[in-house]
Amino acid sequence: MSKNKMGMTLIILLLVVLLVLFAVGFGFLYKAMNKTNDATDTNIVVQQTVPIEDITVFPLGETIITNLLKGPDQKDHVIKISVNLGINTSKETSKEAENLISNLELQKIIIKDTIIDICINKTYEEMEMTNAKTVVKDEILASLQEIFATNLIVDVYIDDFFTQ
Repeated sequence: MSKNKMGMTLIILLLVVLLVLFAVGFGFLYKAMNKTNDATDTNIVVQQTVPIEDITVFPLGETIITNLLKGPDQKDHVIKISVNLGINTSKETSKEAENLISNLELQKIIIKDTIIDICINKTYEEMEMTNAKTVVKDEILASLQEIFATNLIVDVYIDDFFTQ
């Protein structure tokens, strides 16, 4: 009889552990789905339009050269990219934009690091696709809008985009 009770207790314990694991897995899945939705919301901001006369170009000043992720060819490749940011400096946002620009000047290293992080996670094959420049621009824009918690950064301008 005691073996039977011990076996039943073990089965109940196993079921409880499986239930807890299922709940934890569901929680991670739910959280991941919400992150995907947040990224989609950020992309909506990417698509906003601002008249060209209300955009001030903020130059980063330096060309960035960094490695790309190894692709199917398993060869080392690099990207050379030069980026400038378009800031909405319309009358309605001028004070806020002025503060943002002075903050961006102090945070150039964060901006460059963000650009490098995006580029090093791309393969040469991805960067050679016809829409690669647009994809990279959109990713940089969405990341910087999120990091600086603003939609005043309205565009990314790429001066130099070279992969080898």
